[in-house]
Amino acid sequence: MASSGIDEPDEAFAAEQTLIEAALVGDGLAFRRLVEPHLPMLHRIATRVSHSPHLAEDAVQEALTLTFRRLGSYRHDVPFKAFLAAVAARQAHTLARSERRRSKREQVAEGPATPDNPEAEMRGATAARRVRQALWAMPKKRREAALLRLDGGLSYREIGNALDSSEGSARVLVHTALNQLRELLADLLNDESGQEDSTGASS
Repeated sequence: MASSGIDEPDEAFAAEQTLIEAALVGDGLAFRRLVEPHLPMLHRIATRVSHSPHLAEDAVQEALTLTFRRLGSYRHDVPFKAFLAAVAARQAHTLARSERRRSKREQVAEGPATPDNPEAEMRGATAARRVRQALWAMPKKRREAALLRLDGGLSYREIGNALDSSEGSARVLVHTALNQLRELLADLLNDESGQEDSTGASS
């Protein structure tokens, strides 16, 4: 008789726990098998926060190292995906903040740089920079909830578990974060809409 598939989540959870137990005693291969399915998600989160492929790569590597070291503190009632995503989001934010401070110090020392095409560079960078600034303007828990939902693809229950909160609280955090993003980026969205209308009218 063919399996109905009802037990597949339990089987996946059991397999995950087996890998975690092996990783806890130093099995590096087990840890790699544990984290590999989640690497694309981790890179999406880290890139969103840092807006830098290089920083994102560093953040993911550091997050994996931290996760391996802290695996003993992992609570098994929290989905491992959520646990890992939360570590990556925090690490990416830490690296991005440090890089931003370093860049400001260099700009003060060297003076403002003039790009070859200021207008083109501004158009290419404004949206991403504004989104990043809007995320940084949020309280930490709200920002992490938004990242875990938008880039991590986590369910509200998984987000709640990752943030030591309830599913309902996770819903509120994500909803509030999205509303705040719309408010903080309203002028940018209006400008883009106006440019599209102008382009359409002149065609």
